[in-house]
Amino acid sequence: MGRLSERKREAALTAYFEEGLEAEEIARRLGVTVRAVNAVLSDPKALAPYRAKSEAAKLRAQICVNESAEEAAKKQAALLMVETESVSQRAAKDILDRAGVRVEKEQKTDVTIRFAGGAPKLGLPKREDEGEWN
Repeated sequence: MGRLSERKREAALTAYFEEGLEAEEIARRLGVTVRAVNAVLSDPKALAPYRAKSEAAKLRAQICVNESAEEAAKKQAALLMVETESVSQRAAKDILDRAGVRVEKEQKTDVTIRFAGGAPKLGLPKREDEGEWN
């Protein structure tokens, strides 16, 4: 079967984007080949309206997130004052993470210790042949 009619093209797009069906199921439902359905689903002209709707939905969601960010930050800060230590610690960590404050997990640097009055006695012999102890 070649190209799909306009009605079947719309039905395929609706089934895919609004019902969440896969190409195989759409093809079975419409009585067409999977290849014909995939051709419709990969057509940039057919997808343009759905992309525009998708972008609009993303923008609306971003606006909602931005509007509630201040309220969320206030609630997070209020959790710092909670009597339960684990809750306040998680809240503080989350606030710092979101602010981009990171603590290095491990520093790999050599440490040199110098004693002002010489090395302390460790209780080990100086040499094998000597009986003295440090």
